[in-house]
Amino acid sequence: MKRAVVLAAVAAVVLGACGGGGGTKKASSSGSTTTVESTTTIAGGTTTTAAGAPAGGTPTTKAAGPATTAAAKVNGQPANNYTPPAGATPAKPSPVGHYTYDNQAGPGANTFGAPPPTSSLTVDPPQGTVQHTTNDMGSGGKTETTLDYRADGVHIVEVKVTASGQTYDFVGNPPPLAAPTGAKPGQSVAFDLADAAKKTSIHVQIDFVRMETVTIGGQPVDTMLIHQVGTLSGGLTGMQTTDANVAPQYDLFVKTHSTGDVHAGAFEAKSDVFSTLEKLTPS
Repeated sequence: MKRAVVLAAVAAVVLGACGGGGGTKKASSSGSTTTVESTTTIAGGTTTTAAGAPAGGTPTTKAAGPATTAAAKVNGQPANNYTPPAGATPAKPSPVGHYTYDNQAGPGANTFGAPPPTSSLTVDPPQGTVQHTTNDMGSGGKTETTLDYRADGVHIVEVKVTASGQTYDFVGNPPPLAAPTGAKPGQSVAFDLADAAKKTSIHVQIDFVRMETVTIGGQPVDTMLIHQVGTLSGGLTGMQTTDANVAPQYDLFVKTHSTGDVHAGAFEAKSDVFSTLEKLTPS
C-alpha cells in the first residue's frame, strides 16, 4: 500500500543507506584528544542506475528523471563553483562487503511498529568512481543508492526505494554534490532530488556540526556529527530529520537518530529510530 512506502521513501532519500562518504583522516593528538583537521563526509543511499557507467566513472543521467532540479549549494554558494581547500583529500568508495546495524525505536511515534532489530548494508565493488549500495530493512523495504566519488566531493546519482510493491526513484540532474571534499564543522550543503514519474521531490539541507569520538564494537572512532533535514513536496509531503555520526576514515555512518512525519494523501507515517553499526569492518 502507498502508506507503507511513505516512511521508507523519506528515510532513504535523506539518510540513504547509512553508508558512503568518507575521506582521509588527518589527525593530530594533544593529550588524549584527537582532532580531525580535514575530512570529507557523508552521503548514503542506494541505487541501480549507475549500471552501465563507463569505466571512467561518469554515470549516465537517468532518462526518467526531471529535466532539471534546483542547483545544489555549498555554504550558500552554487556547488559548481566549489573549490576544495588546499591539501584536502577526496573521498574514496567505501570498503566492499556486508555490514549490520542494530536498530531501536526512539521515544517518539512509530506508526507501523518498531523497526527490525537489525538491518543490513551491502556495499558493492565500485565501477570506476561510481559505487552502489543496498540497505535491506526486511519487511520495511529496500533502499538502493548510487554515489559518484569525484575530486570536488561525493555526488548523489540516484536513490531508489522499494517497499510494499511501491518504488520511488529519486535523482538529480545533474547529480548534486552532497559531501564536499574538505567539509568542516560549520559548513553546509543543500540540494534537491526528484522522482518525476511520482511527481515527488525532496529538498535536503545538511549541516556539518562538530567532531565527536564514539565507540563502535568496542573501538573508539573519530566522527563528524551532521544534521540533516529533508522536506518532501508533491506526491509525498512532510519532513524527516536525522543526526548522524559519520566516520570519514571508514566511509560509513556509524550512529544515527532519525525522526520523520510524512504524508501521502490521507495517510500519515511517523518514525523515531536509532541505528548503530555493529562493527567497523565488513563481513
